[in-house]
Parts: sequence; C-alpha cells; structure tokens
Amino acid sequence: IPKWLVWGYWCSPLTYAYIALAVNEMDSPRWLDQSIADGRPLGVAVLENAGVFTGKEWYWIGAGALLGFTVVFNVLFTLSLMYLNAIGKPQAILPEETDGFPENDYEQKKEPHITQRTTVRTTEPTSPNSIITLDKVLEQLRGRSPNTSDRSVGYAPGRGMVLPFEPLSMSFNEINYYVDMPAEMKTQGVTADKLQLLSGISGAFRPGVLTALMGVSGAGKTTLMDVLSGRKTGGYIEGEVYISGYPKNQATFARMSGYCEQNDIHSPQITVRESLLFSAFLRLPKEVTDQEKKVFVDEVMELIELNGLKDAIVGLPGVNGLSTEQRKRLTIAVELVANPSIIFMDEPTSGLDARAAAIVMRTVRNTVNTGRTVVCTIHQPSIDIFEAFDEVMHLLDTLFSYILFITLVLDNLLGFHHGSCYY
Repeated sequence: IPKWLVWGYWCSPLTYAYIALAVNEMDSPRWLDQSIADGRPLGVAVLENAGVFTGKEWYWIGAGALLGFTVVFNVLFTLSLMYLNAIGKPQAILPEETDGFPENDYEQKKEPHITQRTTVRTTEPTSPNSIITLDKVLEQLRGRSPNTSDRSVGYAPGRGMVLPFEPLSMSFNEINYYVDMPAEMKTQGVTADKLQLLSGISGAFRPGVLTALMGVSGAGKTTLMDVLSGRKTGGYIEGEVYISGYPKNQATFARMSGYCEQNDIHSPQITVRESLLFSAFLRLPKEVTDQEKKVFVDEVMELIELNGLKDAIVGLPGVNGLSTEQRKRLTIAVELVANPSIIFMDEPTSGLDARAAAIVMRTVRNTVNTGRTVVCTIHQPSIDIFEAFDEVMHLLDTLFSYILFITLVLDNLLGFHHGSCYY
C-alpha cells in the first residue's frame, strides 16, 4: 500500500475485523503446537508472512475497534437524520396536468346503464395560465362541461383494456360479526362471552355502480367492508356472501378483489411507474406476458391520471415526493393493476381538501366506468362528492341498514326523497 494511502487502511472496519479473526485463528493450539524449519510456530509464521500482527492483544484491539466503529456510525447516522435535509425540495411534485377536459356531443341520459364507459382523459403540459380549479373538477364529476353549465354532456364509450376482466356483483344476507368480549368490559359486570359488532346486515353491490357505505362513527362501516373482503381473520362471522350468485370462496375471491386502505403505504425510493410495475408483476397471473403487464400498467396510469407523475419519486409523506391526493391515486392504481373485478376503498377522501377530494373521486369514477364494482366507505362527504355516487348504503348503529338510489343531480343533501328507499 502506498504511504499516502495507509490512513485508508487503518480507517476501514474490515482491517480490524481481518486482524482480529486472523489472530484468533492462528493463536489456537492446532497452529502453535506445530513448528516450521526455523523453529517458529506455524501460526506465527503464517501471520508474519501475511503481514499481520502476531500479538494476542490484537484480537481485543480489533473487537474494540469494531465496537467503536458501530457506535460512531450510528451516532453520525442519527445526527444526519436529525439535521440534514433530504435531497430536493420538501414539497409535493407538480404534475403536468391540463386545466380543461374534452367535451363530447353525447347526450346525457337520466339513468346511465352499468355498461356505459367514459373516455379516458390524457394529460398535456401545463401552461403558465392553466390552473385546475375546484369548479372544473366538480363539473367534470357531474358530467358537465365547465364552460357549458346549462348543456348536459354524457359519457362516451371508452376503449377496452389489454387485460379483460369479468364484471361481478356481490350480495350478502344477514351478516353478523362477533368478537370475544374484552376483559375490561367483563370486569365491569358484563356476563356475555361475545361482543356483537354487526347485526343482520344485508345488501348488494353491482358492477358499474359506485356505492357509498355511510354511517355515524362506530356504526361498523370499515368492519363490514373488512368482513366482506375477507380481511377479518379473528372473531366469528355469520351470514351468507355470494359473488354473482355463487357462494364466496375466499381463496379465489382474493385474486379477483382489491382493497385500498386508508393509509397510503408505498416505497419512497422508487417512481410511480415502478410502484405499479412491482405490483403488476407480483399479482398478475403468470400467463400474462411481461409486455402485456407493462402495457396494462400504462393503461391504468392513463385511467387514474398518473401519466404526468409516472417518473416522479414517491418520496416520504409530508417531506417530499407526492402529495396526499397523489398518493391516494397511487394507492388506487396499485390495486387496479391487479385487474380486480371488485374494489373496496376505505375512506378515499379522508384528510383531503375539497379540490383534492374531487380529483380522487374523479379517478374513482373512471374506475367504476370500466364496469368494475367499487365500494367506498365515506364520512361526512360534501354535496359535490356525494353526487359522484350512484348508491348509498347507510348503517345505523350496526343494527339496521338501508340502501338509497341517488338520482344524477341532487339539489342538496335533503334531496334523499328523490330516490327510493329499501329496508
């Protein structure tokens, strides 16, 4: 080693690890009990020929140096996390999105059929004067052009995707869910062995229909959705669940369904497109070729309006990378690349402002218009978000439910009387 580079040799933890291991091995009796021609022990001769120190104390010197390196590196790593900023600006990435949406000449029907499709809007570079406003997004959700509020605009048939799927309906009857009685409640005098969380819930979800699962806090919205999706592994479930008329088989149902959790958890060091490719290659059948998977991922990004963000790093929430609304859309896309027929979404608009919630609901609406069955739990929606749904299933204290069929345009939340109520 050149003299000017000797410092690098002594600053490396590998040096001390090598010396400690070599001294520990060659200092054993099986090496010291044998001698070479000049009378030196075999172990000492091997160490000297390798240029390693022969003293026994070097074993402890090496062990102590490794321990010191461990402490120093951990301290430096902790200080770096505390005081150094991440590379890049601590703000959300601005995608290349358009401020307008293409109009079409199809007449809007009062009750759209479940087989209707919408055209997928593509993104274009944003000009300095182009801004996506809340009014434009809400008008798009209602199916009207922002520039022609008095003229109805309907849905245009959308193109098919490279991977076909079978639209499936879900029906359930008398769903009951129990858990073991908590010990705290038993200490307060409760004698029952089970605590009932759902009682006699019945309903149905249809393809191409966006259903909102509503209710007061604690009514069991998420619990019901977890039970129907098969995510509840504990407790006791009673009732019947049918998929297009056949009894539900969880082993096969898991492959044809998706679940978007309320918390958006993604790998922060990869791009949006890489996140979708990772999900697609893991979850799509092996019969689907790699090229088909890539094409399908591109189609999903177009459907969820992520083309302008496909090369953006996901980043850490609240630090850099995608915004909360963009992460929510990525969560939906990650489930959609598995090509499910039924998608459950747990409060997709939670924690979003009005504009961000409207954008997320627009992508949810695009997903529904492909013919998939989509069920969302939602809490305190605005009237604009409420209008995006086709049906509402309302839970009352886990003991009673009813379904409302919403008309296309509601003047306000009191417009429930425009729909039909089924008990």
